[in-house]
Amino acid sequence: GNQCAIFLENAAMYQDMQGLFMGILHALTRSIDAKDAYTRGHSQRVAELSRSLARKVGLTEEQSERVYLSGLLHDVGKIGVPEAVLTKPGRLTDAEFDAIKKHPTIGAQILGNIKQLQDIIPGVLYHHERWDGKGYPYKLAGEDIPLIGRIICVADSFDAMSSTRTYRPALPLQTVLEEIKRCACVQFDAKLAEAFVTLDFEPDKRAVEEHGVGAPLKDDDAESGAPAGGIV
Repeated sequence: GNQCAIFLENAAMYQDMQGLFMGILHALTRSIDAKDAYTRGHSQRVAELSRSLARKVGLTEEQSERVYLSGLLHDVGKIGVPEAVLTKPGRLTDAEFDAIKKHPTIGAQILGNIKQLQDIIPGVLYHHERWDGKGYPYKLAGEDIPLIGRIICVADSFDAMSSTRTYRPALPLQTVLEEIKRCACVQFDAKLAEAFVTLDFEPDKRAVEEHGVGAPLKDDDAESGAPAGGIV
């Protein structure tokens, strides 16, 4: 009986620690997303889409949960990017875009000393690499990009297009999915792009509506073109 009591107490303590850990991660990502009203809920949506894609392509439940964590923290490095750059409504200068492009490496550095998160850092570091080698920060190409980075890249790009940003309104779902398919073997891993467009997007649609980032901008607010502030 004493042994059972100790076991149950330890299990409860473990659950409490897990709850605290996840609570801190969610609070951290919400604070980053809050720097820009147009990215409210972005990290959570990317995390959930990334997990769904991971499951779709056959990763185990444990691996999919690690992908989820990486998606949740993929933009943590934006804490080191000036808010004026993140929220700028007009076209970015080369220097401002260079500042944006530092956020994957900043994020990897922030998480680098946390032993329990070592396996998710590649998703944070490589989610802006492209299949054709024209991404950043290291211009990796094809399967040289870790799978977790390739997964988050698709989910991150989808959310950027399907939610309103400072420089343009949200795009219709079908338009976004066509763009995902068009960019297979260019920006995205073709197998991941093919799997992604078959996901159920109703939960994501509800999340966008809940976070209030799906309403179109006024015409005079959407005139400036990308690259612009608010880039993922």
